[in-house]
Parts: sequence; C-alpha cells; structure tokens
Amino acid sequence: MNSIIPPYTWPHIDDSLRSAVDRQLGVSLSDRDGRGVIGGFEAEFAQFVGSRYAIAFSSGTAALHAMCVAAGLGPDDEIIAPAYTFFATATPFAYEGVKVVFADADGFGNLDPADLPNCLTEHTKAVIVTHMWGNPCDMTAISTFCRENGLMLLEDCSHAHFASWAGQRVGTFGAMAVFSTNQKPITTGEGGVLVTDDDRLRELALLHGHYNKRCFQEIDQSAPHYQYALTGMGLKSRASTLGAAIGLDQLGKAELIESRRREVLAAYIEALDGNPVVSPALVDPERGQSGLYVVGLRYHQEAATETLHEFVQRLDRQRADFDVPGSTNVIANEPLFHRSSRQQPWTSVPEVRPATYPGAEAFIRSFFKTPLWGYPGDEAAVAHHVAALVNTTKLVAR
Repeated sequence: MNSIIPPYTWPHIDDSLRSAVDRQLGVSLSDRDGRGVIGGFEAEFAQFVGSRYAIAFSSGTAALHAMCVAAGLGPDDEIIAPAYTFFATATPFAYEGVKVVFADADGFGNLDPADLPNCLTEHTKAVIVTHMWGNPCDMTAISTFCRENGLMLLEDCSHAHFASWAGQRVGTFGAMAVFSTNQKPITTGEGGVLVTDDDRLRELALLHGHYNKRCFQEIDQSAPHYQYALTGMGLKSRASTLGAAIGLDQLGKAELIESRRREVLAAYIEALDGNPVVSPALVDPERGQSGLYVVGLRYHQEAATETLHEFVQRLDRQRADFDVPGSTNVIANEPLFHRSSRQQPWTSVPEVRPATYPGAEAFIRSFFKTPLWGYPGDEAAVAHHVAALVNTTKLVAR
C-alpha cells in the first residue's frame, strides 16, 4: 500500500485508549460482579442505545446464545431468521434445538417483511432480524407483523451501532437486541452486548454466563430462577475487564466516531452521484439512518464491461481495500440448520436439499464494501479510496 496510506485497522489506538487499558491493568483483570469496569461499560452502553439494561458478554455469539435461552426457545419452537446474514445470527438457536425458518432478503440484504407470512407456522414463536451492513430493516412492517401474530421480536444489531429507523434507534424495537463489539464502530476488541428493557429477561440473560456473585446480587430473590444463581445455566461467557475498558473509551468518543464516519459516507455519496457503474447501497435516509459499519456499495453489471470480482481485483491492484463478503452469505443451506434434533451425533451430517432465495442471491451478486475509516488522520486514506473507486468505474463503464 502507498506509504502514506496505512492499512485499515480499528479501533484507532491513541493515548486515551492506551491509558484506559493501562489504568485497568492496575485495577483488575477479572470482575466477578457488576460493580467494576464491566458494570460501568454496561451502564454507558445502555445509555448509548437508549435501553434500560445492557449485559456484556465475551462475544456477540455468546450474547445471541443468551438471548435464545432467555427468550425460552427450545425444541418444538420455530424462529424466523434472515436467509442472508452472518451465520451467528441463527446458529445459537440451532444449537439449542430451535428450528430456524429462513425468510428471503430485500434489496438491501435485510429480512424481507413480505416473506414473513410464508414462513409462519403454528410453531413460530419469534422473529430475529439483522440490520445488514448497517442498513436498518423495515421495522415498521416487521414490528407490525410480530405484534399481530403474537411473536417475540429480536434484533441482531451487530452491524448497526448508529442506525435508526423512523427516528427510533435500532435495538429498541424488540424484546431484546444484541450488538457485536468485535472491531465494530464501538468496539471492545472482542465481545458482545445484550440490551433489553425487561427485568425478567435481563435476569435470565445474566444467568447465561454471569453466575454466582453477580446473580446473587442482582436477581430478585423472589424469582423462581433465583435458585440457579450459584451455577447459572452452566456456562461462563462474561466479558473481560480490559475489553470493557476499551469499550468505555470508545463510548466516550462515540459522537466523534459517528460524526467522522458520516462525513466519510457523505464523501462517497457525493462522489458516486450519477455514477452508472457503482452506487451506495443505502436505505432512503428519510426512513432510516446507516449504522456506519462499512460503506456498502452496489455494482451495476449491466453498465460495466467487467464482472464485480474483476472490478474488485482492479481496485486491489491499486492498494484500495474493497471486497466482496465471503463468510456472510445465504446460510439457510448449512447442515447445522437441518439436523433432526439437538442430540443428533455431530459425526452424522444431514443431507441438505438446497433451497433458493432469489432476493438474497440478487443482493449478493451486486454487493461489495469498503471500510468507513472514521478517525483523526484518515483523510489521505479516504481520498485514495474514493478516487480509486471513481476512476476505476470510468475504466469499466460501457
């Protein structure tokens, strides 16, 4: 890469972040309750989202697992999930024996509310959505569907820390929501956070990995599940204190992070205005605001002489960091979701009859992305990437 353009990394490591970690090293490497830095991070994260409670976990996947168990979902239950997403949106439910029924994607890779009625059965108990690549789902339609059918609404906000729909912050529409903090705009290095307004769901989520001292302190002694305070649900998945210290530092910079990332996103929107080959993959700003995870882009093959992959290879040769997502794909045909039961031996791999998801497949054919940067001193990197993108579209335009 050009010597003046460093490779993209996140978080931006500055003196305040180093000091936050150094201070925590002198305090504690492990908190057993919520009175230290982990509790402080949770309180600040809840305020950031606009929820009553936040619980920090070791990963977003662990937080999603806690969500599944707290929701009371298990064998004989079904949950509707997006066919196109990062697999961890749905894998914890499959692990617990819940049948995952997949809905197709809309034009932004999000769960298409029009497909929800096709997925509904007498066993459906919940719907989980993912706000893909920071674009908020159509929460008006999805919330209405869940309310009319008596379904629990759950949100995977891993890509959507700064997203909103119709003026309401994502993560506040459903009974529970999970945010990944693994190198996302608000990061703890590795981790995840579950948020909820419900006292009972919070206590049940605490039992999933925050056993013993913290559960004895924070769970209502009159609740029947208080009897599990010592052992929890048998798992430990709480966050690390160093991660929480990083998270607190990042939350203190949230306004600056959001402001700069919106400026960078605006630079791409302006530069691509009227471009026939590439356009921003963004929902109508009158309806929803981006979560600022990446710059999502749409490639218009009909206007170009090369395929999307050839186009991205051209950008790569210019040391520009653009890519077509790999691990985020149609997950519905993965064998995990087709096991006959939770007890089926792992050595026995089920035969899968692949299903097609036209909306998801159309989105995948045209989507690629680039980092949003978003920190002091990123101007040269942003300018290089914007210029490389625009100039390369001119080379391949029909």
